[in-house]
Amino acid sequence: MDSKILQGSQTRTYKKDDIILNQNEEADGMYVINSGQVAVEIDGDYVTTLKDGDFFGEIALMLHEPRSATIRVISDELSVQFISKEKFEEIKESLDQDVLTQILQRLSDNYER
Repeated sequence: MDSKILQGSQTRTYKKDDIILNQNEEADGMYVINSGQVAVEIDGDYVTTLKDGDFFGEIALMLHEPRSATIRVISDELSVQFISKEKFEEIKESLDQDVLTQILQRLSDNYER
């Protein structure tokens, strides 16, 4: 993950079965997983698992739309870096090309569903 995006982020911890994001909620930021795993669920159906180094919450920020999925902790513990919506807006133009490519790929994948 681009170090620019992690500057000014906050460490947050969660425990198993905590819901971090609910589908259709307004976006307040994005998350980068330090350790642990989460399940991505859309309309109550399991879609995929995200783990260390993965990120989520960026789609709603990029599109200025409600959350596209619910994120639930499936490991015993989860540690993430939280990047606020305001911080994301400040730095999104200077993000590393690899990060932008990953975000755009996820946007593309969402529209193919």
